[in-house]
Amino acid sequence: MKSYLRILTLAAALGVGLFTATAADKHDHAHKATPKGGRLLDKTEPHAEFVVEKDRTVTINFYSEEMKPVAATTQSVTVIADAKGSKQTLQFDKKGDSLVSKAKLPEGDGYNVVVQFKQTPDARPVNLRFELDLTTCAECKRAEYACACEH
Repeated sequence: MKSYLRILTLAAALGVGLFTATAADKHDHAHKATPKGGRLLDKTEPHAEFVVEKDRTVTINFYSEEMKPVAATTQSVTVIADAKGSKQTLQFDKKGDSLVSKAKLPEGDGYNVVVQFKQTPDARPVNLRFELDLTTCAECKRAEYACACEH
């Protein structure tokens, strides 16, 4: 009888774990809409927005909790694009209130991007990973990497 209860308890725990992962996966896809149509990066303060420009450079904009623009100060960003098995690292310069990549992203899309964000020069970097999907979402009309829908 005890082994039956253990199996039942284990099955229930696994079921809760699977439900939680599924709910988290769905939530991870939907992102808060940003003023310039980019992807809001989690775990950054102030909030950072990752935007792929028409020329394939990347702009990082910063926003307050109320989504008001905030000037870049001590933050630094490095982007690693893993396109077709070859990694390319993008460095950034401050331009106005934003950080802008010195180089362009590799051609194509559907590859992984790692954004290494540092709040200050001596801070530990925060790594944020996502797939760069530049196709347009049919619902919100934003690029899929920045989709604000919950589909």
